[in-house]
Amino acid sequence: MISYPTTPISRDAAPEHGEIPEGMRPVIFASWRRCRMAGVNPQQGTGVQVSREELARRLKAKSLLISVAQPIMNSIYQAIKDTVYAIVLTDQDGVLLSTLLNKEIEPECAKVNFVEGAKWDELSVGTNAVGTALAVDMPIQVLGGEHYCQSHYAWTCSAAPIHDSSGRVIGCLDLSGKAEDVHPHTFGIAVSAVSSIEEQLNVLETNQLMNAVFQSMQDGLLVIDTEYRIRQFNERLASIFMLEMEEVRRLDIKELLQDVDLDSVFESKRRISYADCTLTVQGRKIDCMVNIFPYSCGNQVLGASLSIREARQVRREVNQLAGFKANYRFEDIVTHNPYMREQIDFARRIAGTNCTVLIEGESGTGKELFAQSIHNASTRADGPFIAINCAALPRELVESELFGYEKGSFTGALREGNPGKFELANGGTLFLDEIGELSLEIQAKLLRVLDNHKVRRIGGKHERLLDVRVIAATNRDLLEEITQKAYRSDLYYRLNVINLKLLPLRERPEDLGPLARLFLSKCNRDNPGPAKHFDPAFLERLQDRQWRGNARELQNAVQRAYYLCGSDCIAESDAVRIPSGHKESGLQDRRPALGRASVPADPHAVKSMRQSEIESIRRALAASGGNVVGAARMLNIGKSTLYRKLAEYGIGKGGD
Repeated sequence: MISYPTTPISRDAAPEHGEIPEGMRPVIFASWRRCRMAGVNPQQGTGVQVSREELARRLKAKSLLISVAQPIMNSIYQAIKDTVYAIVLTDQDGVLLSTLLNKEIEPECAKVNFVEGAKWDELSVGTNAVGTALAVDMPIQVLGGEHYCQSHYAWTCSAAPIHDSSGRVIGCLDLSGKAEDVHPHTFGIAVSAVSSIEEQLNVLETNQLMNAVFQSMQDGLLVIDTEYRIRQFNERLASIFMLEMEEVRRLDIKELLQDVDLDSVFESKRRISYADCTLTVQGRKIDCMVNIFPYSCGNQVLGASLSIREARQVRREVNQLAGFKANYRFEDIVTHNPYMREQIDFARRIAGTNCTVLIEGESGTGKELFAQSIHNASTRADGPFIAINCAALPRELVESELFGYEKGSFTGALREGNPGKFELANGGTLFLDEIGELSLEIQAKLLRVLDNHKVRRIGGKHERLLDVRVIAATNRDLLEEITQKAYRSDLYYRLNVINLKLLPLRERPEDLGPLARLFLSKCNRDNPGPAKHFDPAFLERLQDRQWRGNARELQNAVQRAYYLCGSDCIAESDAVRIPSGHKESGLQDRRPALGRASVPADPHAVKSMRQSEIESIRRALAASGGNVVGAARMLNIGKSTLYRKLAEYGIGKGGD
């Protein structure tokens, strides 16, 4: 066992260079050398007091360390209170932050300013347990004459540095008393106490880290025990439940989880997931996705952790992944037709409302383009845009697709149930295309949803509140359907709050060229190689055709000509390759109307094609009062074609 000196070691024992004197420990020898080189006065040894403001700053910075250390210091004090000892906590600079003193030692502490706010590093007071432990970053005991300053010879000190989880020194714990009371256990107490402080600091840091993660989760988190008592929850849960934190603590968990089989979780110790679950919060129904994880100690289940995510949030993410969004805006609609421009302006104005909209027009006139544009111009632009073609749904699946169903509602139903399109569109827009194809039974249920903004799933017991704007579209004459008892008039007027009627392409020939160029531009973008362009005669040939398929048919025609064309210029001959189809298809050539006639019996009565065209044009102009557009419509040719022929034949608009 090492014997520590109780009398001062000679000053000559600590030269700047040389061997360690006999009886002096290397760590003390090194400390003395540091003190001599720093110019520490061995006749002093009084702690340097920091300012009141500086002490307050340090106390605030070390509040966590103090709160952890003080209970341990109190425990040590109770064990050694009958001995003449002081228990001291310092920061990393050796400034005393907290002290517990035996009454008998208080005067001695005052003499050397060993009090709160005093600095006891080596530079201030020479070799001492606090300053030297911090200097060498290791526990140390300094006895009597090992102190560098004479005023400390009557003391024995045991100190150990305190580290954070990263290994940085953040403070020091010291036990100081009279030299004659030195005991090896004192050093062990200091080291053991510091170990406890560091362990508790690590636990607190881990708890704070876990709490930070706990609170930062986008899901609501709820921890309960097997008695259904709340142990912990995060702020997100309170937000989902729309409750204050204190209200959450008072929740009846059995009522909240009445549709969740928690007992099976506790019994089987297995995780259970509910993709579609309804929680009851103070009488309110909240649709959620719930994951339940049991937690245990050994073989005993202590409770369960529940991860709760709002159905709205889940559906928003699903909609984004599934592409349930509107891609088109009003700026993307190509038209030079005055009436269609008026419809666009009107649609812009009503986009900000929540009114239902009925868009009427033939297939291919751009009804969904208008619906997507209205959505993107509304306050719902960040919400989902769900489009559903009512004509494409099997009759027996329409109701479940629109309104959803609960688990076990019918054979083949999903175990968790399934939300319908109305629920998926919550917070956004539901586009019901071909609305005229719905059966009368579904029409009645749709009317109820539109009237009360609530939906009840098939097999469901409660209604879910909706925030959905409905835009419907049809290519049928619904008023005619009403007269034939095939459509409900009340649903029609509920849908027809705002009405948009779109013109077919044959009634806006001025849009043929711009649309054809748009489709050609897309073909050029999608295909490598030199860009292709139209010959003017090709565009004129397009003007001479019917387009009952509207924009879709025109796009197909441009694509076909693009791929069949062998050069960079799509010529008039390429239009001939466009299939005309049967007479009602709309892709029939109009030009034979000018010269197509049965062969007369008298060959002398045969007129030239030129003469026939001139006479037909003059008659049409006369009948239309000189209106070129009206005359072109009578002749069943394009306006640009008629202008070209007027110039070719030298015919005025008056028909002369």
